[in-house]
Amino acid sequence: MRLKGTLSIIAAIVVMAVPAWHCGPRTETQPARAQTGANHPFKNALVEFTFRSRTLTRGEEMLSSTGRRTEYIDAANRRRREDYESDVTAMRQLHSSHRRTLIFDGRSLYIVRDESGNRTGSVWDLGEGFDYHVWEDAPMQELKLIEEARPTAIGEEQFLARPCKVYTLASKDGGTHTWWVWNGVTLHSESRSGEPAETVIETSEEAVRVVEDGEMDSGLFSPPTDVTFTPVPETTSELEAHHTVTPWQRLDPTVNFLTQR
Repeated sequence: MRLKGTLSIIAAIVVMAVPAWHCGPRTETQPARAQTGANHPFKNALVEFTFRSRTLTRGEEMLSSTGRRTEYIDAANRRRREDYESDVTAMRQLHSSHRRTLIFDGRSLYIVRDESGNRTGSVWDLGEGFDYHVWEDAPMQELKLIEEARPTAIGEEQFLARPCKVYTLASKDGGTHTWWVWNGVTLHSESRSGEPAETVIETSEEAVRVVEDGEMDSGLFSPPTDVTFTPVPETTSELEAHHTVTPWQRLDPTVNFLTQR
């Protein structure tokens, strides 16, 4: 395949990987959910994941991505951090490596990108305008608002010795999406989309370690001082969207933050 075609596939998988919050504003509203201590499923949690994805064109692997992700969730203080490392291989040759960090300090959302040692950052001021719990990343509530994309609860299963609700969703192209959700946290997910005769994208992510209520350094939730953060202006509708859509919500297993405004 020519380079242009390969880059088109890369662009497609990158768009798939960006969280729903960055794909456009939502206008629906939901009742506010109070974040009281009694509602915390844990004081804090550290969750480590591995993930992989691949793009097949007429049965041939054109693009693949593997990596690790770590979540630091401070439920008691409404803070969150996520660290990503991923390697992207195009045509079975290493194409690029990426590192991304998301930091939410209770008000502002920081994104740090590391490209070959060059670190840049963006910051969004979310203010107090959000009603979701800081530990929730599963898209179940949002998808229920879309008639043609409502997931189906198919049962409960144990994953890493934790009780999970299992949801599945069939897409119009014949693909399937499945999530294993523990207290709003997605511990495992699988996705397959696309027409079998053309391009198919397969992704999977699974937690490999969960630590609840351990020691967690408060400094994890402060942005690095050696990075210059560029403020990202937002429209009124985007600010309103913060009430219903978490910045870290994921419709697909892998989230690499490869593109930002």
